Amino acid sequence: MKMPVLNGLLYVFASAAILFLLVRWFEKQIVFYPSRYPEGHWQPETFGLRTQDIYFSSDQKLRLHGWYVLHPQARGQILMCHGNAGNVSDRLELLQMLHESVPANIFIFDYRGFGRSDGNPSEDGVYEDATAAFDWLRNAVTHLPIVVHGHSLGSAVAVELATRRPAVAGLILESSFTSARDMAQLMFWKLPVHWFTSMRWSSDEKIADLHMPKLFLHGGQDVTVPMHLGKKLFESAPEPKEFVAITQADHNNLYVADSETYFGAISRLLERCAQESNIKNPITPQHP
Repeated sequence: MKMPVLNGLLYVFASAAILFLLVRWFEKQIVFYPSRYPEGHWQPETFGLRTQDIYFSSDQKLRLHGWYVLHPQARGQILMCHGNAGNVSDRLELLQMLHESVPANIFIFDYRGFGRSDGNPSEDGVYEDATAAFDWLRNAVTHLPIVVHGHSLGSAVAVELATRRPAVAGLILESSFTSARDMAQLMFWKLPVHWFTSMRWSSDEKIADLHMPKLFLHGGQDVTVPMHLGKKLFESAPEPKEFVAITQADHNNLYVADSETYFGAISRLLERCAQESNIKNPITPQHP
């Protein structure tokens, strides 16, 4: 082999090795942007919300935290898997509007390393955390169906949770994407970062097996996760399913850009799940 060719191959292999190490070193910092307590807005009463502080444990015995909001006429329960940044306290406006618009108990929790939750985040770790949150909620109120809502990165968490817990009655996937591979190609274009990442977030490989009612919500102006990725995931999903585009919304403001459409779609899904679960006159306990 001629020396210039050998040198060229060595350069390619060395570049690939450096890129591999950089991706593996920085991928958690690229994916997760947690805010730990006391960062955030920890006065839910300023939004008129009566929340219960809930502490529960992951499989790894980490202490996790969430807020539970009861509704006097609950037709179901919504478990919220938030996105990759901040913590539960950054979602107070959404919690308030959801509580006022949809007849459901709401449980929003922080993944490990976010808010008041112990530990450090990882893909497998946040999957475990969501599973533990679902189990806590199912044990707290056993007779109401649980709809899992996942926003952005949380959509991949919600899909994984539904594969682990068949008792999930419905899915709301907001600003969702197909996989880490597709997102890496979108973010880094010609750099083959997707070859080296250890994270998969492969909702597109899992959703075909999920046959509960599914609602997809996406903003038409979303530049973080373009709508075509949400539609691609929607097309991979089996019926029953609905795709709702809020054309004037971006990645994070769907619920304020068109609150009537947003909460109306969620209410319809919740009612369908309640009817399929034969919920007629639910009585919500005050102290789960």
